[in-house]
Amino acid sequence: MAVAALAVGLALPGSPPARADAPHAALPADLRVDWTRLVVARDELICLALNDYWEARGEDTRGRVAVAQVVLNRARDPRFPDSICGVVTENRSTVPGLCQFSWYCDGRADTPHESDAWRASVLLAKSLLTRNNAISDLTGGALWYHNRDVDPRWSGRLEFATRVGDHYFYREAGPRVLEAGTPPQTFADWTEEQAQAPAAGDDDQVARTTER
Repeated sequence: MAVAALAVGLALPGSPPARADAPHAALPADLRVDWTRLVVARDELICLALNDYWEARGEDTRGRVAVAQVVLNRARDPRFPDSICGVVTENRSTVPGLCQFSWYCDGRADTPHESDAWRASVLLAKSLLTRNNAISDLTGGALWYHNRDVDPRWSGRLEFATRVGDHYFYREAGPRVLEAGTPPQTFADWTEEQAQAPAAGDDDQVARTTER
């Protein structure tokens, strides 16, 4: 099964993203979600699930987790939008059809049409966003990836991190990576830390606004 987009391009700091509405989709009727165990709201879960559905549903579980992890890594990096939906719908070029995840602005309907695959995408997102999950980052902190069938020019400016399934993953090298230190093991851990430290969260929000 082909994925909708082949590459998540290099979003350059200093270019403000265009605003976009969060995509919507109905959760499977027979799927129960205990929202008290999740670290995000319903819309954020759906955004991550939709991105998995359109970007990686043809991959095995490891490949799908790796693609989802890029979204989560971006959401906690101050140069990107500070929410999952913001990352998924980002268009730094402000040019229609050139979103970071092309399925969102390719002009086609975003409603999942394969019920079993959609259910699997929701379950994957749910697992990644549940408190105290033990799903580690297979990409080593990657912020970019592309399908093995393409060779984007921006990949040469980055450090190759790993290959998982049909995708190659990249991260930055140099002082910025060293200064960042080791992030919490999971996005859920990071979200919990932000909730427990409101002062630090406020400072981080100011930093995000300044750097965009």
